[in-house]
Amino acid sequence: MKVIFLDIDGVLNSQMLIEKNTNEKIDINAVKLLKYLIDKSGAVVVLSSGRRLWFDDNMVTDDAESRYLYDILCQYGITIYGKTPDFSTDEIRTKRTFKDVKAREIAAWLEKHCDVDKYVILDDLDLENDQINSNLVQINGEIGITEEDINHAMAILNWKLQYRGSKVNLYINDIPQYKIFTKIA
Repeated sequence: MKVIFLDIDGVLNSQMLIEKNTNEKIDINAVKLLKYLIDKSGAVVVLSSGRRLWFDDNMVTDDAESRYLYDILCQYGITIYGKTPDFSTDEIRTKRTFKDVKAREIAAWLEKHCDVDKYVILDDLDLENDQINSNLVQINGEIGITEEDINHAMAILNWKLQYRGSKVNLYINDIPQYKIFTKIA
């Protein structure tokens, strides 16, 4: 199974969008790009965003802003497969330093789902973990996700092998514009 770990703020919206139009909380063009990635890769979406905390385990929410996000994704045929666990503390939530735990949350989700063989992370943060970051497409939060980001994500999802546990053997198959090789650890 292929997985897209999805952050929302800075990916499906941006500082530029917020400054232009305070009524729109999600960039429809970014949602369309995500849908393209899903359709071309066959990947499922797992929320790694702080917004996942507004959903229960069945991805149901009472929060209006989360309902808006959910409805827009559904409108474009995007379903949420799951969400990463929450390792944040009150201090992390107050200071909004989610990067301190996101890599561990993603790794924990992967450990529970042994059927994942390829994954990409779409986030505007550096997750400060070399093994996890090897699958990260770091989005410029000022502008949100771009076609270039989607192409990079597709390349990552076409790697033959990815990080699982303590072994790394990464290379991209048949994609000449990406010549990324990582040593076996």
